[in-house]
Amino acid sequence: MALPAFTVTCGYAGSSAARDKSQALLGQLVWQEAPSTGVASTNVAPPVSDGQGAAIFRARASADSWLSYGKIPNSAGSIRVPIPANTDVDVYPESNDKFMWQAA
Repeated sequence: MALPAFTVTCGYAGSSAARDKSQALLGQLVWQEAPSTGVASTNVAPPVSDGQGAAIFRARASADSWLSYGKIPNSAGSIRVPIPANTDVDVYPESNDKFMWQAA
């Protein structure tokens, strides 16, 4: 089965037992979504957790793409993050943020 063109995995970074020593790892996963280009995600970033800290969006694309996130994301706007092909990129959204992507 082929991977989708663009996926975002939402989770908490690192271990809840050693937050001061956390690595760039995904700890507790919350959700994963692969919407169509130009469509806002249906899932939102969870609130900050006392034990886990702030959640991250980890984005990966099969081709160079743009990622926008916020309450009303706009991947065609001027504030967006480049996602190089086949590279994981982590961003820290605010609680209840959504994401949107489009091919570069």
